[in-house]
Formats: sequence, C-alpha cells, structure tokens
Amino acid sequence: MSEAGVGAPDGAGAPPGWDDVAVRSPAGHVLQSAAWAKIREAQRWRPEFHKLGDPLPVALVLWRSLPAGQCLAYVPRGPIVGDPSQLDTALAKLASLARERRAIFLKVDPEIDSAVGVAPLGDAGFRRAPDIQPVVATLELGLGPDEDALFAGLDKDTRWSVRQAEKRGVTVRDASGDEDLRALYELYAETGQRAGFITRTWDYYRRMWGTLVTAGHAKVRLAEKDGKPVAGALTWRCGERDVYQSAATNDAGRSAYAAYALLWRCIIEARKGGARRFDFGGIPVDVTRKDDPMYGPYHFKKGFGGTPRRFVGAHDAVPNELAYRAYAIAEPLYTAALRLASRVRS
Repeated sequence: MSEAGVGAPDGAGAPPGWDDVAVRSPAGHVLQSAAWAKIREAQRWRPEFHKLGDPLPVALVLWRSLPAGQCLAYVPRGPIVGDPSQLDTALAKLASLARERRAIFLKVDPEIDSAVGVAPLGDAGFRRAPDIQPVVATLELGLGPDEDALFAGLDKDTRWSVRQAEKRGVTVRDASGDEDLRALYELYAETGQRAGFITRTWDYYRRMWGTLVTAGHAKVRLAEKDGKPVAGALTWRCGERDVYQSAATNDAGRSAYAAYALLWRCIIEARKGGARRFDFGGIPVDVTRKDDPMYGPYHFKKGFGGTPRRFVGAHDAVPNELAYRAYAIAEPLYTAALRLASRVRS
C-alpha cells in the first residue's frame, strides 16, 4: 500500500489490513472498505487504495473514465484520518493526485464536523460542491450509559411506543440470507412508494446489502408481527459508530409501532457490540423546516435522544476550471437522458 495508490483490478485487490484502518479505526467508514470498492467496480468505477500516512490517513479513490480521455474521482466519506491534524496533509496529497491525473475534479465528503473541516479544505484548494451522499446532518447518541439509563433517556412518547410494540406482539430478530434481504427490500420499496423517494431494483440492493453483510460491515434486522416482516433496518459499523443506514416499515408495522421496537433493538445491540456512539442517519440541516422531506424521520429519531452533528459536505479539487464548468453543464443533461432511457426500458 503505497502513497501512489494500489489498484484493485479484480475487486479483491485491497492491501492487507486495509479495512482495519479504513473502516475499523475510530473514524472509519464502510464506504472506504474493500467491499465498497468491489461494489463500485461492478458499476464501472476503478478503485485505488491510497495510503497517505502510516497507518493513517488513507483514502479509497474511485475513478471514472469519461469521453475524450477525461476522468473524475470520488473519495466516498473520506479521507479517513486518525485525528483532525492529519486532514491538511491528506487533502493536499489528494489535490496533488487530481492534478497529476488531470482529473476534471476529485470529490471528497468526509464525515467531519464543519467547524473542523472547512479551513483545511479551503487551504488545500477544495471548494464546496454538490453532494453525492444525502446525509449532511445527523443525530448521534453516546452509548456509555447502561441500557436502563438509555431507555430512561428516551422521550416519554417514544418509551410508550417501544413498550406498545411489544404489547402488540412485535418481535425483532437478526436477519440472514437472501430471503430476509428480500423482505427488507420489499418493505423498503413499499416505504419509498409511500414516502415518494426513489428506490432501485432488488438485484441492486441484493448485491450491495449482501456484499456488505458478508464482509461483516452491515447487519439486517427484521421486526415481525404474526410471523410476517413488518419493519426492517440495515445498520453499518463505521469505526466506533453504528449507523442506522436504511429502514422501512409497512402499514401493519406502523399500526403496531414496530419501527420503535426495531430502532431500540438496533441501539442496544450496537452498545453490546462495542460501539461507542449510535448514528441515527440523516436529519434536516435546518430542523425547524417542517417541509423538509427528512423532517418526518427526524421527528421519529429525535425521540431516542442524541446530539445533532453537521458534516462539512462535499468539496471538489478542480485542476481544470474550464473542463469543470463544462461538466457542470453537461452532467445534468446526461443524467436526465439516462433516467428517461431507464423509464422507456421499464
């Protein structure tokens, strides 16, 4: 694993010990894992594993080839640093890499607080750019207290809802195998249709979720009532956090408060598994905006406690200003054409 980067031509080329630093170190992230590199390689990205320090910082850099010999790069939820003082060096090396490769841009979006990340990003020449990941703000709950204390810290209505789920016969179990993944997908697709967000095909989620679960980076849990899945959740283990990544429920689950029992189970299992913090996933950047699509999930999540965090967001290193501006104009048109073609085929 050299500073110049190590490619992964077959999706299994991560250097030995990569996930130990990129995923399992305190600030690690699943989107910097060898498994994620494999997932993205199947979608025509070329992964490279860059060691920017010893043992940290590190960065999984995903490269995309474009027409006319152009390219761009993305460092999903990275670079991963051991402490904020390492961010300057890591960003400088990534900006240099973008120049060396003559990339249109190299995008980073580390899960680092705005107060810590803005200055180093600016000093390294990165600029605020469109986000790829939908989560820019979150709630985090410290898992130091014991289970009784954590339960006592829930809002009164949330405690009632967790207990009500049990009274209504909801049980929660760890999931395994394609059948359980399919159950989560069906719940997720139903939730997407109800809430108005876009979901992809079963085959897409089967490969993505299944790859991460097999690699030990993710867990799926299902809440059941009368022997049928009524809610499901996927959590990621990112360093010292468990992250509530994807969740869904159907009408039967909503009437039985299954999502409350399921999220509570995810929290206590995270604590038992050694996580120090529980990350509830996306919330609105402005939590007073009730018209924000994330407000409903936020209202549900905040009943479990937690402290808001605001991430620094996506930033681009831009070696070629003209090409960058041209891409900014062309990319939305290209994406719209792909979506139209997809609708026609379906």
